[in-house]
Amino acid sequence: MASLLFLSATGFSQTVPNGRQKITIKKGSSVSLRANSGGASTYIWFKDGVLIPGQNKASLITATAGIYKVASVNSFGCTSDLSDEIEVEVIAVPVADVAITKRSESRNILSNQLFDYYLNVCNNGVDDATSVQAKDVLPDNLIFESLGQPTDGTAAYDPVSRTVQWDIQLLPNGRFAELIIKVRSKQPGMVTNTATVRASEHDPLLANNTSTDLKEISGLRIPNVFTPNGDGKNDTFYLENLGSFEFNEVTVINRWGSTVYQANGYLNDWTAPGLSDGTYFYVVKVKNGSASWIEYKGYVTIIR
Repeated sequence: MASLLFLSATGFSQTVPNGRQKITIKKGSSVSLRANSGGASTYIWFKDGVLIPGQNKASLITATAGIYKVASVNSFGCTSDLSDEIEVEVIAVPVADVAITKRSESRNILSNQLFDYYLNVCNNGVDDATSVQAKDVLPDNLIFESLGQPTDGTAAYDPVSRTVQWDIQLLPNGRFAELIIKVRSKQPGMVTNTATVRASEHDPLLANNTSTDLKEISGLRIPNVFTPNGDGKNDTFYLENLGSFEFNEVTVINRWGSTVYQANGYLNDWTAPGLSDGTYFYVVKVKNGSASWIEYKGYVTIIR
């Protein structure tokens, strides 16, 4: 009699009460069955008592549930008894379509200003999601400040890798979870920030496992000309967005290197009294809280 062995399977094996060996595999995977008999020249395979046509090798790869047996035939045409039975069970693979959305505050953000990112994770799949992991690597133009308390799971920040790691042990079907990340912008420019999510279960739609937020960080807008002629239009050295910073220093220097104007806590009210028309050099510094100063340098022309 040919003994029936299984070589490899994505699943697990057990022996049921009747002595039959049972192999359980996940849907979409396969198992390799092999007849263990010497001197055979060909083999006859059966599934659920029915001959499997075209299968005459010592091994059989299958992904179909059923009860399998094999007989061996030697070079003289003698056929052995049927082997022991192996039952292959195919179980459905849990499906969890986890998705992530990353967005920043919609308001205008300036350099050195605090703002929030929102990470939203949901499970659109038919089964519960387990061991859900969301990651957000902060770009260089952002300074990490703090994490809010997530609605589900736990979150932590690694300052070495600049990564926010959010773990959710169980996210049931249809469940929504949120995490708020508070950051500070370093300098003007476009910030690209991408977050990802995955779970232990099969995910049929990987396109929604990644989300990218594009955020423009604005800075001071400093004019290169103003006209202090009293007509009510462009009469002052007006620094757009200046009110968004807690501290500022403004210095204006003439062509000979002499300071002609200096102010701490400038109020956008300088009209260049007593100065002749011409081009002047300025240094403007701004900051919020205990952050570092941001410095702007350039030239402004006075025309009356």
